[in-house]
Amino acid sequence: AAAEAQANAFAGGAAASTLRVQGWTTQEWQRFLTSLPQSLPAARLADLDRTFRLSEAGNSEILFAWLQVALRNRYEPAVPAAERFLTGMGRRKFVAPLFRTLWGQDEWGRAHARRIYAAARPGYHSVTSGTVDDIVR
Repeated sequence: AAAEAQANAFAGGAAASTLRVQGWTTQEWQRFLTSLPQSLPAARLADLDRTFRLSEAGNSEILFAWLQVALRNRYEPAVPAAERFLTGMGRRKFVAPLFRTLWGQDEWGRAHARRIYAAARPGYHSVTSGTVDDIVR
């Protein structure tokens, strides 16, 4: 409930620096990020990223949730983090949804998906690459 309340406050215009997130667990960050509006402008995403350094998150679950938000909003500053994550992470539970999100962003996302996948594919397990092959065709 606290994470959702903070997501609602942010959606209502509160600055990221005013949100009460101290001591949050991974699950609270996940709930916060998945409770944000589907569409957010770049300035609001930049506020979140700058305040909480989400593109630098060392926790894969938090970084994944952030990248889902950022990529579905075509937030260009998160693309390097997505590339690092997708070339360094082979878990299909993370990889497939992120490629789906990129692919769903028309040519903006598809160009990024093609470039990143070309670099990442050799390191993926065959099951993961088979799944992503189907997404990016």
